[in-house]
Amino acid sequence: MYNYIKGLTLSIAVFIGLSAAAQKKQVAKFQQIVNEAVKKAYPASVRMWGFDVQQQQRTSAQFSGVVVSADGYILTAAHTIIPGKNYKVFFPDGRECIAIALGKIENKDTPGIPDVGMMKITDKGDWPHAEMGYSASLVKNEPCISISYPETLNQTWPTLRLGNVAEVKNEYGFIRSTCKMEPGDSGGPLFDYHGRVIGLHSAIDVSEEMNFEIPVDLYRRYWTALNSEILYTAFPKKTDSVKTDPLSSVIEKENKKKALHPVFETPSLKNSCLLIKSTVKGKIQEIEATLFNVKMANGDKKQFLLSKNAMVGENAQLTNNGLAFPLVVLKRDKENDLALLQTPEKLAGGVDLDMASGDVGKIETGRFLYTVEHDGKIVHSVLSSSIFNLPKINNMPYLGAMVVYNSSPVQFSLIKAGSPAEKAGIKVGDELISINGKSLTKASEFAPEMLKYWADDELVFEWTSDSVKVRKSIKLGERIQAAFNHPAEKFEGGKSERRDGFDHVFAHDVAIKASACGSPVFDWGGNFYGINIARFSRTTTLVVPKNILLTSVLNWLKSGN
Repeated sequence: MYNYIKGLTLSIAVFIGLSAAAQKKQVAKFQQIVNEAVKKAYPASVRMWGFDVQQQQRTSAQFSGVVVSADGYILTAAHTIIPGKNYKVFFPDGRECIAIALGKIENKDTPGIPDVGMMKITDKGDWPHAEMGYSASLVKNEPCISISYPETLNQTWPTLRLGNVAEVKNEYGFIRSTCKMEPGDSGGPLFDYHGRVIGLHSAIDVSEEMNFEIPVDLYRRYWTALNSEILYTAFPKKTDSVKTDPLSSVIEKENKKKALHPVFETPSLKNSCLLIKSTVKGKIQEIEATLFNVKMANGDKKQFLLSKNAMVGENAQLTNNGLAFPLVVLKRDKENDLALLQTPEKLAGGVDLDMASGDVGKIETGRFLYTVEHDGKIVHSVLSSSIFNLPKINNMPYLGAMVVYNSSPVQFSLIKAGSPAEKAGIKVGDELISINGKSLTKASEFAPEMLKYWADDELVFEWTSDSVKVRKSIKLGERIQAAFNHPAEKFEGGKSERRDGFDHVFAHDVAIKASACGSPVFDWGGNFYGINIARFSRTTTLVVPKNILLTSVLNWLKSGN
């Protein structure tokens, strides 16, 4: 009997091992499929805006599109273009050209539907282009890929999102996908897992699962009509035949296989993410933190927590297994929005960091990632970008003062009521001498100097008022953020208050709440990639990569803390 149980146990263990190996192969195969599709699709995904070719000036908001022929035909959304108008086109490889808007279809009885628009590059060239697919052959839950340009990120390259076809055709004739969209993505392409265009981004609803795509077959059916610079308020009478997708039967078969729907086996990572509570501006706030075990170059080992600095305030406490432990904030890095905290005692688990290791993770668009939250929840994502710089815009500090253009010495031209500048006694006409000991001699030095600081920083300003020198300490305020009623602003949890001003971050499409920042990010091999630092928008969460964390930690430890 013992030998039978022993043999059965061994058989089960072998089966589990084989199952895990099969799952890894499935994930690797799916990763390869996505990588191949992105390789085909990415170069043809373009960023655009209206452009006055005479004045050489931008004339509209940013939107997206996709080039589908070597001679430069572009598919986009009708609501982004005006027939006969010129547009500037930007490719991911840096090439630029001019296109003219051709036809578009917007039925007068159904505004925003079907939202079909076409353009044509007027410059001569052999342009990167993607293959057009067939929306009629789509299968529910089929994997799909979005590659487009969200306006708030304002980058020269697109971001990638991975999802599936939730509805092949809804009641309005749109495809519905789970690839999230936001303003700037309009007209951007949705690709199938073969890298073919199957739809164009049109609209969203509040739910992050509600993203509506114009079926590519409409462009095929009205191709000839769309070549004329006409606004069609009803479907054109002139139609073209739409052939059957040669891959239709292949798609049906492939979507029944695990290769397109693998089971993601997540490595066990005990206590890699923990919950912190603290008081921020008088309110109790929760934020997540990553537990690290650091191996120094000399062999010494240390343990600490890293979290999002803007969300770690006073009286920080670690909550673990129903217990609360006080935490000591050792260091704050405002540039990377990181807070280093001392653990009260040695904790089991955590992420191992080897300071001598050169492994920082391959930042490759399309790589599968996952986030671990403090309750053990695993959230899937895909790496959406390379490393990039995100200038300080939303999080610029507020002084409430402007200076006269080109003035020397620097002269104040506007003081806003109730601002830190007004409260300090600065008046229009006063001349600025220095900020925190840094002398300023001309107006062009003012903005760059202010950009070095953050809200709540207390700076010493020196200025002359009525020929009298004044020196005061002024605490900078926060800029009031404009409120928008767009569905893209209504996702669960909302944006992080601190979400820009980063020198080195990458994006992924994970849907986490702002309070889940500070959590660790891994690839599906269990390799640590960084920590979530800001829910930037509906489509994008930002990550401080592993190499920046290693550098910051090393600098902190060298300083003796």
